[in-house]
This record gives sequence, C-alpha cells and structure tokens, in this order.
Amino acid sequence: MEIQKRYQVLFQNSPDGIVYFDKDYKILEVNKTFVKLFGYSYEECIGKDLDDMVMPVEKRNKAKEKTIELFRKGIVDVEDIRYKKTEDPIYVNIRGILVRVGNQIEGGYAIYTDITEKIRYKEELELVNEDLEAIVHQLIAGEEELQTQYAEIQRYTEYLEELKQKYEIAIKGIDSGIWEVDAEDERVYLSENFAKLVSIDLDETSNIYEVLDKVVVPEDKNVLLRDYKRYKRGEKEQIYCQVRIIDKDGKVRWFLVSGKGVTNRDGDVKALHGVLVEISQIRKQEEKIKFLAYHDSLTHLPNRRKFIDILKEEIENNKKGTVMLLDLDNFKKVNDSLGHAYGDELIKKVAGILVDIAEDKMTVFRFGGDEFLILIKNQDDPIELEEYADNILLALQHNIVITEIEDSISASIGIVRYPNDSNTIDDILMRADISMYQAKITGKNRYTFFNQEMMNQFNEKIEVETIIRKAISNEDFNLVYQPIINTHTGDVASFEALLRLKDKNISPAIFIPIAERSDLILSIGKFVIKEAVRQLSQWKKEGRELKPIAINLSPKQLYDNNLLKFLKGVLDEYGVELSYLEIEITERVLVKNQVETIKILNQLKDLGVSLSLDDFGTGYSSFNYLTFIPVDKIKLDKCLIDKFLEMENIKVMDSLITLAHSLKLKVVAEGIERMEQYKRLRKGNCDYIQGYLFSKPLKLNEVEKIYYKNFLQK
Repeated sequence: MEIQKRYQVLFQNSPDGIVYFDKDYKILEVNKTFVKLFGYSYEECIGKDLDDMVMPVEKRNKAKEKTIELFRKGIVDVEDIRYKKTEDPIYVNIRGILVRVGNQIEGGYAIYTDITEKIRYKEELELVNEDLEAIVHQLIAGEEELQTQYAEIQRYTEYLEELKQKYEIAIKGIDSGIWEVDAEDERVYLSENFAKLVSIDLDETSNIYEVLDKVVVPEDKNVLLRDYKRYKRGEKEQIYCQVRIIDKDGKVRWFLVSGKGVTNRDGDVKALHGVLVEISQIRKQEEKIKFLAYHDSLTHLPNRRKFIDILKEEIENNKKGTVMLLDLDNFKKVNDSLGHAYGDELIKKVAGILVDIAEDKMTVFRFGGDEFLILIKNQDDPIELEEYADNILLALQHNIVITEIEDSISASIGIVRYPNDSNTIDDILMRADISMYQAKITGKNRYTFFNQEMMNQFNEKIEVETIIRKAISNEDFNLVYQPIINTHTGDVASFEALLRLKDKNISPAIFIPIAERSDLILSIGKFVIKEAVRQLSQWKKEGRELKPIAINLSPKQLYDNNLLKFLKGVLDEYGVELSYLEIEITERVLVKNQVETIKILNQLKDLGVSLSLDDFGTGYSSFNYLTFIPVDKIKLDKCLIDKFLEMENIKVMDSLITLAHSLKLKVVAEGIERMEQYKRLRKGNCDYIQGYLFSKPLKLNEVEKIYYKNFLQK
C-alpha cells in the first residue's frame, strides 16, 4: 500500500505530463502536469482516445503511425509537435511504454516533456550562427566581388548582344516586324525586314502619320490611330488591333499590331515599342469559318442559321413576305439506288437551279438533307406566289433527269405567309413543314398553301400521338378478335387480332397511321405480339383446341433488328408453338428493299410462323409478288371482292383463286357481308371467309362463346 501511495504521489507531481491508457488507447488516468500542459480538465480527458486529445483531425494520421509503432515495439521515444486544446502547438518529447501482464497488453504510459523553450533556444542559436556565417562570407566575398564585378558586366554585355541576335532571328522567322515610336516627336522606327516589305524610306517618311498614310489601307488607318491615342491617354493597357497593310507589290496583307510603352528609371514613357505579326492566313481561315457558320458546305447556299437571322430581322421590322419549304420527292430512293455521292451531286444541281431562277426579292437557303427554304421578301400575294411555285416545279422537271430512274426529279412545296399565317420563326417553320407534308400526301410534285384546317389536323395528330404514348406507358390497349371461317365446313379456322384503344373512341384507321409515321408502332407491335401469344397460351391452359391468331406487321416492325429475337423469346416464354402465330404483311413491305425483305420473311418462315399477304389486290404488282415471296396465304381485299364478284366478272375471281391454289397458297376473302358473296366464293373454291356476314371483331369474352361455333348450322 505504501508503495502504491508513493507511486501515486510521483505520478501526480511529476514535472512531465503522464497519461495511463488501456489496450484500446483510451485514457484511464492523467496527472496534473498533463492537464495543465494541454489545457484540458481532468474530466475531459478520461475515456478519450489519446491521439484525438493532442492532435487536430487533419494531422492525426501522423500521430496514429507512432501509436501503431508503440503497440508493435512496446516502446517509442520521439520529439514532435503536439497541440493544446486551444490548438496552439507545443514541442514535446514523447516516451511511450506498454504494460504487459504475461503476453497480454493491459495498457501503457505516455510521458510528455515540454521542450518548447529548448527548441526555441536552439532555433535562436542557429539564427545567430547563420548571421555570423553570413558576416564571414561577406568579408570573404568583398574582395572577390570587386574582382568579379567587371567579369559580370562583360558577361551581361555579351548576353544582351546574344539576346538581340536571337530576337532578330525570331522576328524574321515568324514573318514579323518591329516598330517603335518616339514618345516626344513621334518619329517611327521599323525593322529592316518590314521596311523592305512595304518599301518605305524612313529617312524621307519618319512621322507616324506619314507612315500610316503610305502603308495602311485608308479604312484601317483610323482604327490604328484610335488605339494609339487611347493608349497615350491611359485608356488602354496596350495597343492591340488588326489592320490591312499594302506591301511593295500592291498586295493587301493583314497584320496584328501590338505594343506598349518602354519607361525609363523615373517611370516616364520614353517610347512605344511593339511588333507587327502577319495574320493574313489566319484571317482567311476566320473568314472561311465565318462563311461555314452561315453557309451550307455542300451547296454554299446560306444555311438555316442565316435564314433565321434574316427572317428575325424581317419580323422585327414588321415586314411582310413568304417562306417556301421545298422537299425533293423520293430523294431517299435516289440515295439508296445510286449512292450518296450521286445524291450530293443532285442536291448541288437543285441548289444551282433554284439560285438561277431566284429573283431579286428571293433568297434560297439549304435547310438540311433534301430540303430548301426560299424566302420571298415583301410578297404575300397568292397569285404571284403560285407563279413562283409553278416556275420552281417546272424548272426542276425540265432541268434534272436522273439516269436509271424513269421520272424526272420533282418536289413538294409548303407555302407560309408572314405575318398573315404567323409572326414567329418557329411557328412559320412548323406551318411550312405541315403544308409541305400536305403536298406530299396529296400526290407530290405540287405546292400547298398553309391554312388553319391543316393546323387543326396537325394538332389532332399531336393529340392522338400523345394519347398513344400514354397508352403505351399504361398498356391502355386491348385486342379484339375477328373469326376467320372455313368456307366449306363453317367452323372457325383462326382469328385475326385487331388493336383497340381502351376508353377512347378513336378508330384504328386514325391512330395506326399516326403510330406508323413514328417509332411508336414498334412498341405497339410488341404489345400485340405478346398479348396474342399470351392469349394462345391461356387457351392452351384451358384445354382448348388451339386455333391460330393472325397479327398485322407494319414495314417498320419488319425491319426492326430485334423482331426475330423478340418473337422467339415471347413464344418460348409462353410455351406456344410457332405455327399458331400468323403474321400478315402488305405489299408496302416490298417497296423499300425487296432483297432484304425476302431475307427477313424467309427467316420468319424458318422460325415456323405462318405468313399471309394482306390487302391483296390494292397494289400494282400483286401477281408478280406471288411468284417469289414466301407466304402461305393471300387475303383478297374488299375492293377486289366488290369489283370481281359480280356475275359479269366472276371468271376473273375464279381464275385468281385457281392461280393462288396453283402456287400452293390458301385464299381468304375479306369484307364479306352478304350471303350471295359467300355462296359464290364457296363455289369458286375460296378457302376462308372473313367479314361481318359471320362476325364482327369480338371482345375476348364473346370470342369464347363462338370458339367452337359452326356458322353454317342454324
């Protein structure tokens, strides 16, 4: 007990700060000296991490390294800086000793000895020594300096001469010149190379104004003089401008003139000094870049940006005029058949024709692709505008005939008048596009004036497109099914799945074309495929005898690279045999690229799906298509039924069915509404009947009621 008391007295009254910590480096006990040394209270110390008490956060890693060393070696002794609670630094000698019981570390002691005064004394002593050493060196150097100053002056003189030579080489190497103007009498000095370039005799022409009169383009002389005078008045930090200079051969060159004052020891400007750097090539590049910014690189016509700038000025000045948007008809066909290089040549030729026929008030712009804009200022009379448009269409037809293409190039033109139709650029362009599209869909090779009805139709299209997008997101579609009847037995042979919008009374004849003109048809098509296959799977689970479902595939869906993978994935997912899915296509899929289309159709056949040619009889080459496309069935369009099912034309229908059978194709007659039609088709050996005579498209719950129905039995 006595030893413990003595130890406690020694611990508490030690002149060194002592800390006892546990094996986790948490403080268990501190003495008075430690508390006083670091400025903490006893209670603030107990239980805290020792490094956290004596080091700020940003420097704690260094202390942690010593802690790790202590626990590894068992003892550490180091001089370092630690920090009080006030974050003031103190120099301390730190001795750390671990306490072990057996092989277990119980904790340890850290002893902090304040050596701040010692360090300061050492630093002061070092400073005194440095001062003494400096004095000794000065005494030694005094004599040497006198000996070396002359040599230094000689070296500096040689350096200046070398620098002057290098400077002259650099100036000549970059086609630059030196200029200098005396601040008092404004006499001019020019480097020899520049004086020769402009062929000027400075002995005869020495004043700055005389020099400028002789060598600077008159329009630019005032630019340089203005910069010069503003600098002299202190309004600019340096002279910096670009001017055109006339050389000895009369050629105009662009130079960058820069410089500033050279001051004497008193800070007064003695002269203005600077360089002349030729930038003629840079200016040419700048002009080229500026030209390309506002002109089309292929045709050199002003571009859309230039059009917007000009039209904006017209509108802001309350001017009237007309914008025509011209789009070449079937240009994509030219690119696909003859190549993009030929297409570019065609675009350039069209641009040339438009420029040739343009009058003073007309400006032609390349809008992009195969589209051109024609701005006609101060003209909005419909009769005059019709004459302009007729002349344009006529010029294109008479001046451009493409090799290997039967028809000459034609165009569709949309016409918008401002401010009559609109007074904002975006609206004018939108209305021009709407009216141009109207010209396209009404036959091409024509022009159409914008009217409000077009806007209403456009807004309706946008509204329907919005509904379609929401329907895709929310799956607000459903399928109805129209049965296809076996002509000879009266049984339901298969179904055609037809798409409807839920809770929207919008005909497919309206929303399907809108979806087809965008990529929305791809998402819709996937929904139809998946829903039809899912329904087949459901009928299979119910134990029904499966009957194929036909779905319609648009050209965009057919050319979708993911179509085959998606089809196979869905059929595998629902466990439905491929033969129960029938895909209907129209002749339109063969218009784009017959070779590629046939390849895709054969891949579909290889999967095992059945193919039908829908709307047969509405195209021009239907009979020809039958000889090479891999379809299993043709569906006779209602217009064909109406035309050839009357008695006087009945032999045509019979021959058509016989021809299809000879090609091993099944025949479906669509749009059958009267019993007389059905009887005649059965007599002509038509295989299947589809139409309101037997059933309209049905909802799913109604389909199941007629699933096994025989429509010939009463």
